[in-house]
Amino acid sequence: MAKKARTGHHGHRDSERAMAKNTAAEARAKAAVRDVQSLSAKTRGMQQKAQAKRG
Repeated sequence: MAKKARTGHHGHRDSERAMAKNTAAEARAKAAVRDVQSLSAKTRGMQQKAQAKRG
């Protein structure tokens, strides 16, 4: 732990940048998955509504 404090911020900044790229990519992937899920949930809801009208 003490060694980290002496090295300064340069390495840390690089890792932060890499982490930011990772989180951005993860966020995009999650958003894509969420869109698909919400679409299927939407169509499921529409089907249920139509069935309720029939029944």
